[in-house]
Order: sequence, then structure tokens, then C-alpha cells
Amino acid sequence: MSEVLSGGHTSSVLCVDVCDSTVASGGEDGEVCIWSTDGTLFHKFVNEGTDCGAVFFSKDKDNTLYASFDNKICVFDLRNFSEPLETFNVNQDEVNQIVVDEKENFLAACDDSGEIKILDIQEKRVYKTLRHKHTNICSSVCFRPKKPWEILTGGLDSQLVHWDFSRPKCLNQFNMQEMQTCEQEAYMVNPPFIHNLAASRDGHYLACALENGLVSVFDMRRKNIREHFSLHAHSQGASQVHFVSDTHLVSGGNDCCVVLWDLEKSAESPSHIGQSNGASALTNGHTHPEEQRNENVSSSCKLLEIQHSNKINWMKPFEINGTRKLAVADQTTNITILLLQ
Repeated sequence: MSEVLSGGHTSSVLCVDVCDSTVASGGEDGEVCIWSTDGTLFHKFVNEGTDCGAVFFSKDKDNTLYASFDNKICVFDLRNFSEPLETFNVNQDEVNQIVVDEKENFLAACDDSGEIKILDIQEKRVYKTLRHKHTNICSSVCFRPKKPWEILTGGLDSQLVHWDFSRPKCLNQFNMQEMQTCEQEAYMVNPPFIHNLAASRDGHYLACALENGLVSVFDMRRKNIREHFSLHAHSQGASQVHFVSDTHLVSGGNDCCVVLWDLEKSAESPSHIGQSNGASALTNGHTHPEEQRNENVSSSCKLLEIQHSNKINWMKPFEINGTRKLAVADQTTNITILLLQ
């Protein structure tokens, strides 16, 4: 079952966010649309000559929406959507994601130059700039829950960087190219570029959507984060990961597939080789132990798979009247609302 929000965009929808029963979507040609989840189009704003690459609803400030247009970040009041209240022109290059911390003191914006700008929302100025760790596009950023000065970034250099942005200082750095041991042919075609990051609200898990089709899950219950396991489901690049709850994760990819996972079930998976069928083989004819474990975990954790019609650009889970749903922006002009039950 799915619903479709249509009639607002004239080009591909690039990003989407949901707050309560209101949907914001941004797309090519600078179009931003505000909808109700039943499909009613409330507002439309067009910033011609640019694309809207990211949208983010304030959770504390009613009617406030952040949106990026190339390297600019605009702040909108939904009650007067004809023009932005404020515009920040602080990023060097095209902004790929906007996020706000739990207390809404800071906004982080990562861009194509590999830099991350941290804005002080109250003082309306740049607080810190994080640089010199990403050698390529910084595609995703997320604040670490319950750790108010920590942030995580991922990029197309396959680097996951853990920062203390108050100093600013790199606390740790992970090269996904070195960490991936998967030998399956389907996952060898593309390198593990990081397209998207998501942290569970309780701060236990971090998920990374990778170009090689895997979803890498990190354990954040200790001070120093560590890789936990990888989930195998996508036959092409995984483009999006979002937590539906503290233990339920949804991923989407270029294979047009949406997968719902229950990470708690990872503890139930067989930990040794031989307890799972369909193991993939290494070139020497043997099975890699870690590869086998990840296959077992993937099989145990996978709850639901939905075949969508197009490659997925952005997703956002939400809940209405106890029903879990997912807003999907893809290469069409529409937003699709999928049921996650």
C-alpha cells in the first residue's frame, strides 16, 4: 500500500523531511513544496537557477524549515513562505545535508568541498569549521545523541570521521575501504563511499549507507565507537539509512529497494560458520568468518523488503496514529508514502 504526493514538483525530488503531519520536499530547479501527508499542497517556493539539496524541519520552533540551495542555507517560516527569513552564505560549495542538534543550539551543514560548517543558531554565526579530514565530497553529517559536542561525518572518500566540534578535533577516523572484508562479487563493483549516516536516538547505533550496497552498523554505547556488523540486502549502492525507532532501521538504495531491519535480532544470529545456508565463497573456495557472520546477522535482522519503482534519493520515516510510514523521494516528480507495518 502506498500514497503519492503529486502536482507540486516539475523535476526530480531530491530530499524530503516530515514533522508531525507536514511534509517538506526539495528538488531540482530550486523547488520546495510543503504538503500535508494526505497529499494537499500547502505552499511552494522556487529559487530559480539552483537545486534544493536538503530540507530539515525544526523540532522546537514551530513552522521553521531549513533548506539549502547550492551553497546557501535559508530559514523559512511556513506561515509566510514567499521568501526566506534569513539566508546563510557560509559554505564553500554545494550543501549535501543539514542537521540540527538535540537542543537546537547548532546547525551542521556538509558540502562538496569536504568541509562541515557548524552554525550557532541563536547568534546566527559560524561557530566552527571542520576541515582537512575529507579529501572528497562530504555527503552526510549527524550529531551524536547524548554527546552534545560530538558529530559524525561521512564522505565519498570512504571516510567516517568522529569529531569533537567544540575544539575542533578529530577523535577517530575510519577508512571504510580498509574495513570492508566482503568478497561477494555484487559488493565488489563499487567502493564503500558513504552516502548517508543515521544515529539511533538512544545513541546506541550508527548506520552508514555505502555505495557497495552494504549498510555498516557501528556500536556507539562506549566512548569510542566501533564497527558492529554489516547488513547485506541491496544489489546496488545504498543511498539512505534512517532509524524508525531505537532498534528498527530502514535502508533504501539505487536498486529501488527499501528494507526494514530489527537490529536487536542481531544477537539471535548464529555466530559461527556452518549455521547459515547460502554463504558466499572467497576466491580460494573458503568462507570468510566475518562475511559469514554478516550474512547470518542480515538474515536474522531483515523484517520487510519493499520493491519501489525508482532509485531512491531521500527517505524519512514518520508515524501517524500509531502507524509507521515512510516518505520516499526518488527520481520522479512525486513523493511516495509507504507503509512500514
